[in-house]
Amino acid sequence: MDELTLLGKRIAELRSKCGLTQEKLAEMVNYSSNHIAKLESARTKPSFDLLVNIAKALNVNLNDLFDFDSINTIEYIKNDKDELIPTRTIT
Repeated sequence: MDELTLLGKRIAELRSKCGLTQEKLAEMVNYSSNHIAKLESARTKPSFDLLVNIAKALNVNLNDLFDFDSINTIEYIKNDKDELIPTRTIT
């Protein structure tokens, strides 16, 4: 996974832990929810100012946004299994 993808997944993870929707986070940082969705799915690169505002909104340090270790845990893979392993119906 590249760094932009990891960053997007980390922001989504932290946002979810705070119980925030993309819409609420977008409101808190003065961006559109569409922009936050693109950021979390690595379809856009964030500015430094946006990263600082996201860190403040999520009540974390800026470097916490780049702590990608949790993304590679078994628990994360279990939570993301539908994207990683296609489901198959047996008939």
